[in-house]
Amino acid sequence: MNRRWMVIALAAMLIPALARGLWFYRGVPVRPEVATPDYAGMTMPVPPLGAPQAVDQMEMQPGSVVLLDYAHANMFQPNEIQALLDQLQMRGARVEMNADSEGFERRLKYADSLLVISPNTTFTADEIRLTRAFVERGGHLVVFTDATRGTLTYDFFSGSASMFPDVNAANPLLAPFGLSVNGDYLYNLLENEGNFRNVYFDQFGKDELTFGLSRVTLYGTHSVRVEGGKVLLFGAEQTVSSLNDARPTTEEKVWGAAALDESGKVLAFGDFTFLTFPYQEVTDNATLMGNIADFLLAGEQEASLVNFPYLFREDTVQVLPIGELEWTPELVSAISGIQSVLRTINVNLQVTSRVPAEGNLIVLGTFSPDEDLLPFLEAFDIDLEAAGNTLTVPGFGEVQRQGNALLLFEAGKRGNTLVMLSDTPEDVLLLLQAMGNDLSGCFLQEQIGVCGVGYSDSSSSEETTSQSEGETQSEGEATPTPAG
Repeated sequence: MNRRWMVIALAAMLIPALARGLWFYRGVPVRPEVATPDYAGMTMPVPPLGAPQAVDQMEMQPGSVVLLDYAHANMFQPNEIQALLDQLQMRGARVEMNADSEGFERRLKYADSLLVISPNTTFTADEIRLTRAFVERGGHLVVFTDATRGTLTYDFFSGSASMFPDVNAANPLLAPFGLSVNGDYLYNLLENEGNFRNVYFDQFGKDELTFGLSRVTLYGTHSVRVEGGKVLLFGAEQTVSSLNDARPTTEEKVWGAAALDESGKVLAFGDFTFLTFPYQEVTDNATLMGNIADFLLAGEQEASLVNFPYLFREDTVQVLPIGELEWTPELVSAISGIQSVLRTINVNLQVTSRVPAEGNLIVLGTFSPDEDLLPFLEAFDIDLEAAGNTLTVPGFGEVQRQGNALLLFEAGKRGNTLVMLSDTPEDVLLLLQAMGNDLSGCFLQEQIGVCGVGYSDSSSSEETTSQSEGETQSEGEATPTPAG
């Protein structure tokens, strides 16, 4: 009996499984051949490559200095722009990195151009003022931003993320020059280099920066707006801004991917990825990078007293005392202070007894007229022979002789000349001491400066006052007549 129930139970288990197998069984499975891509014959699409600028076509500018800003949390690494740095160095330039705000003012005195890439901390009001004065003296400013760079912050309580683009820090620096960068990105859905944000540009503003270009490619670029200057890079009709999915009309042309200010000295880009490897080789990006290097080296400050002590580009300066000045121990000690200042910038100071035919020169003298001194004053229209206690100084008006000193600077093709004058030899010594303290007591106006080196002579004013009172008293006395 037990055996029969075991058979029944086993059959109840096997019969359903056998039935399902017979129902669903389709015979011996045969795996069909799956078609696979022809990997061996596959070719990856690559963007068109451009030829780099030939070395013999480069504009050599030996001795030029490009100051690279790295003090504002800049969102790049120096090795990313190595291709641009190589272009600058092949042209004979020296790239100097400024990593602290304290040395910014000093380095701007001798730099030819300032290069700012993707800053993420704002420039101070003083730094903006210094940069504006630097451009007014002839320096060039180039600012790169990038839509792929910025600062990402998280709210501790809500967990929400906020993106602060680099344009927030760059725009205050560009504002004085009529340039601004929008916090967007340009895109093209129809024609691009593998991605809708990799945009082609084949319309250019006429300028040396766009010379030799037929097409360039930018990778995640902001749009740059300009007032009074010129837009350099225009996209196709389908290239629009992410802000409003629009583009300016052909007549407007007020924004694009890069722009130049009205003075032609300030350049702003919405992208700098095209400077990095391997994107600098795509289309005509290498040619554009070479043009940017030429623009950086074209900056040249007009030498003025504001640049002290970087007034002399050559490595030697001669000093010439004129008139009442003699080589006293006090004068030697005071001049040694100037020598120490010039040594810090690799400039040697030499003494001469006559006016050299060429080269840099520092002339020391007093307000007393001297034939050897007069040729140095002709360009400034200053008459030391005028009677009285004041001198007429262009840009300052009447300047009292006592306690004041003059700095007269003239840049020439054969050398730069700095004339230092004061009322007495003792005041000349005080002026030399002020020169050693970075002209802290001087008021400068480019080529002419007035320095307070002492106090006015009160005895002369008291004597003048007493003489005036005596004349008044004489005028008040009755004149005796013959009749008595």
